[in-house]
Amino acid sequence: MKLRQSSIVTAASLSCNRPQGVKRWDGSGRRSVQWDGLRRDNELWLADGDCFVHLYERGYSRRGPSFCVPMEALKHAACGNLFTLCFAHTASRAQVPASQLSALKNAPEQMYELYIPAPEGCMREEAFQWHLTTRNFFAFLFKKPLVGTHLGGALVDLQERLHLFRSAQPMDNQSALMEYAEEVGYLNFTHRPDNALAMLYYAEHYEIKDLWIDAYAHCVGMNETLFLSSEHESIPRVTKALITRASLEMDLHLTRVSKAVSTFLEAELSPSNLGLPPGPRAHLDRFRSFLNSFYVDKFGYWPPPTGTGFSRDLCRSMYYDFKALYDYLVDTDSSESIQAQKPADGGICVLQNVQAFDRKHKYTPLPHPLPLLPTTPRPSGRVLSQRNLVALTLGNKQSKTDKQLMQLAALSNATNSRKTTVANAPLVRVYKIFERDSLDKQKEKVSISDARKARWILIYATLQMLVSVTRAPCEHLVTCAIFFKTAQRKRSTIEQNKFVEELDRSFPVAFCLSEEQHPHPTPALV
Repeated sequence: MKLRQSSIVTAASLSCNRPQGVKRWDGSGRRSVQWDGLRRDNELWLADGDCFVHLYERGYSRRGPSFCVPMEALKHAACGNLFTLCFAHTASRAQVPASQLSALKNAPEQMYELYIPAPEGCMREEAFQWHLTTRNFFAFLFKKPLVGTHLGGALVDLQERLHLFRSAQPMDNQSALMEYAEEVGYLNFTHRPDNALAMLYYAEHYEIKDLWIDAYAHCVGMNETLFLSSEHESIPRVTKALITRASLEMDLHLTRVSKAVSTFLEAELSPSNLGLPPGPRAHLDRFRSFLNSFYVDKFGYWPPPTGTGFSRDLCRSMYYDFKALYDYLVDTDSSESIQAQKPADGGICVLQNVQAFDRKHKYTPLPHPLPLLPTTPRPSGRVLSQRNLVALTLGNKQSKTDKQLMQLAALSNATNSRKTTVANAPLVRVYKIFERDSLDKQKEKVSISDARKARWILIYATLQMLVSVTRAPCEHLVTCAIFFKTAQRKRSTIEQNKFVEELDRSFPVAFCLSEEQHPHPTPALV
């Protein structure tokens, strides 16, 4: 590439006729501001600099340098190609105008002049864009924010400039850009639509699957505000359509989960979906009432008012509650493997029920599907006869107390109470009281083991539903990524537009289907 030009397209002459909307993109501060610093960028006029960078060919302008940076940093940044393409020479401090030295600290005797003009034959707007990217190249080297009309395009242009000016391998340049983006905050997508859209644009351009998936998931979560970002216009139409579709699916899924969790899965675990004997069924209903009371105490009301739905914060709060309860009761030795199952103890089959629930809702099973179960020693026939005799002669009050104490000890032993953070979680603390008080409920006619199983099924199923709206299922996002990796190469613009029209027509059909016919995975809540 020949970097040569006339003074008519120097940075100074272009700055008066720059394209509108050039911004400085602050990745960490969630805001962008108008920028006009190409003549002399104070952010890249470093106090320890000794290399003056001119955005024109030597001898074509008297405007002076735009940046002043340390030459030593350029030498250590694999910038060999830069000095091959561009002219540089040494200059004594006495030759440098005082106005250029005033902002420097301890300027050395030997200094450097580096000239980086736009390529020969550039139109005015192209030359201006070239100079912006040159500025961004130095911003990359010294960890300063980028400037440009849109961040995604600035990132792509910067990546190409790294390939041009640095002598590193392409993959090393890409890794270096990702490290830079992480440091200045461009990879922080939470509540930052500019960053998410820009990185989506960049990842789609270079077909970087993992980055695309991450940015896409966050864009889906922020879909309602994306149009406010200046980055939105640059996103391809097909990408926007997929984001909108996934957002609608996410909202629909969140509505279904909100409805189910608000009643603690009353319909999902109804007699038609979960076969329980009358005793365990009555106990499950009472456990559901206990959970309702807990959340009334926690939030002041339950369920949330009709039409308001569940906020993301509420879903996360409930997730932490039920995750703590799961961790408190889970048998960490259990698994889905039939070979690993312990001998059946009769009563409710937990594994079959949680597996059926996961299959119906297309959920990935939790790592440990079974709870710890309480066991009480079975008295021998002789001891049992002696106890019966005592009960007949002294009444059964003491015998009942002994039985409850044994059951309470069995329930306590069948927990992970040594995990203090789990045992002290708010829902776990009141759950212990509920479990203790349940020993007095003779009308339910349920063993302590079957009662624990019934409670576990509700805990497991509720946690699974909460997981589904707080984590991103990668399978759906990978499918979208694969579509783009092929669509950009194989589909013409007409074909892509036709795909969008078909996608739009499919929305009403998709959302009329039942969950069994059309499962809707949901991206991450951000």
